[in-house]
Amino acid sequence: MIRKSFTLTNPQGEFIRGDLRYRQDLREAPVVVICHGFKGFKDWGFFPFICERLADDGYIAISFNFSRNGIGADPLNFTELEKFADNTYSHELSDLQTVLQTIRDGKLGNGLVDPDRIGLLGHSRGGGIVLLHTATDEEIKAVVTWSAISTVERYSQEQIDLWKQQGFIELENKRTRQIMRLNKSLLEDLEKNRSKLDILKAAGKLESPALIIHGDADESVPVEEAQRIYDNLGSVERSLEIIEGASHTFGISHPMESRTKQFDTVLDLTESWFDRHMNY
Repeated sequence: MIRKSFTLTNPQGEFIRGDLRYRQDLREAPVVVICHGFKGFKDWGFFPFICERLADDGYIAISFNFSRNGIGADPLNFTELEKFADNTYSHELSDLQTVLQTIRDGKLGNGLVDPDRIGLLGHSRGGGIVLLHTATDEEIKAVVTWSAISTVERYSQEQIDLWKQQGFIELENKRTRQIMRLNKSLLEDLEKNRSKLDILKAAGKLESPALIIHGDADESVPVEEAQRIYDNLGSVERSLEIIEGASHTFGISHPMESRTKQFDTVLDLTESWFDRHMNY
């Protein structure tokens, strides 16, 4: 197994840090690009494991940190809270586009990647980002979402009023106990780009095969959101898999110490979906 780190620069001059994992014998292999969620990062919990699993199966696995996710040169700690505060959905979509364009231009994984066989995997908010992107990118061969959000409207009116009044809101990272600020730029992005960021509308435009995976005990994103995504999918080939008893992260915490039966099921379903739609 080979792991190579990379750093890209987005149009704003910010760093997108990521990793490629692949088997040494691979050439012109399909690639899966993986998007983390809100308060997530590429080295959290199960992300390295799924990358290694896909690489063992013959894929180029690419994971990356969104440029404003709060993680900088230190890959395991939130040290860039000012950038986190200025992050937006539109900015994450732009970062994903930068990664994909770099792959398609042959500047990332050159000689290893088949740029005509790109799949996307996203967890939580990253699942929403993956669906929003694929609605405008018909060249994506397959999509898998884990615990995906179905809407970007995730704040109460009370929160929004306070947000507008003071110019920011603060949320606690329950794992690290850090107070993480969100500036008004996120709220402005939601209000200005409401149609562009409509995940269910985007799902209706999908043509790529799409697999929606969700736990029925998800404490962060209700399982009903998975059903709404599935019901709105335009994809001819689509599947909804509800994992009984599974939490938002399928029983995995950070750091990942062991697998769960629910997570093993998610792995098998994900790998099978990509195998079915990307290997030809």
